[in-house]
Amino acid sequence: MGVINPMLHHNESAWSTDQPETYEYRARGKSIALWVTVVALAAVLGALVYYGYRTAKTQDFRITQVFGNQGALTTLGQRADAAESKLQALTGDWQGMGQRVTKLEGRVATNVKETRRYAETLTQQLHQQITAEMDARTSTLDARLRQVESEQTAERAQMAKVEANLKQDISAAREENGRDLSSVRQQEESNTRGVTALSQKLDRQRINFELTKGQTRELAPGITLQIRGTNVAHRRYHGALTLAQAHQTVWLRDQSADEPVRFLHKDGEEPYELVVTDVTKKAVAGYLLAPVKPDASAAALVGQRAGVDSSAHE
Repeated sequence: MGVINPMLHHNESAWSTDQPETYEYRARGKSIALWVTVVALAAVLGALVYYGYRTAKTQDFRITQVFGNQGALTTLGQRADAAESKLQALTGDWQGMGQRVTKLEGRVATNVKETRRYAETLTQQLHQQITAEMDARTSTLDARLRQVESEQTAERAQMAKVEANLKQDISAAREENGRDLSSVRQQEESNTRGVTALSQKLDRQRINFELTKGQTRELAPGITLQIRGTNVAHRRYHGALTLAQAHQTVWLRDQSADEPVRFLHKDGEEPYELVVTDVTKKAVAGYLLAPVKPDASAAALVGQRAGVDSSAHE
């Protein structure tokens, strides 16, 4: 009976941690089958002996007759010798079979040990390979994780820097806006003062007039206008302005219509403006812009308010 050595004929892809035990079970099964065969042969031999004994016991008379016959006795002796030789041969075969079974058990035990050792070796190699692969993957993941953490740290630092810059920019913008706002307020106050002054300058009283040639009229207190001649074709006129407080005369020579004549009545006041709007053969017409005094304007404003209040009460 031949036994295949798994160490000489093996397939690494077919090995697993459960195969040595399966092979051991198969070897034990074969050994049990051999012992069952041996026991069966022994049972057959015992049955033959028992059958012969029964036959000899039931046929005592025939045996006595046989022993009386020399030829039959010789034949029986030969048969007994043959049976004894067969029994000896069977006993030798039984011993040889026992030895073979013993050798087979030794081989099976050896093969099982070698198979188990080989399986353990393969398991260790597989474990080492898996451990190496896991270490390699883990090192790669660790490297990536460290890279991600470093990138996150850099991004956080960058964000903190950007946030600090934004705070500085916001603070600077607020300060600049505050300065601009204060400047705007100062400019607004200055503009307000300028507008107030300008409104005071523009707040003038219009005095309309119409004079014939050779006529003299006082347009405002201390201001007298005299018309001496007209030129209808060119819309020009001749005359004189007499300023009593300044003790001077402003001569109007060949003065064009619609052209304002500016003059000062007294120091510290705003200038007056004389404008002639219409020139005929016998007369001229126009107006005089006189600055309104603050007291007079305030009195006029108070008078207007008083009039409004009185009308409201009515």
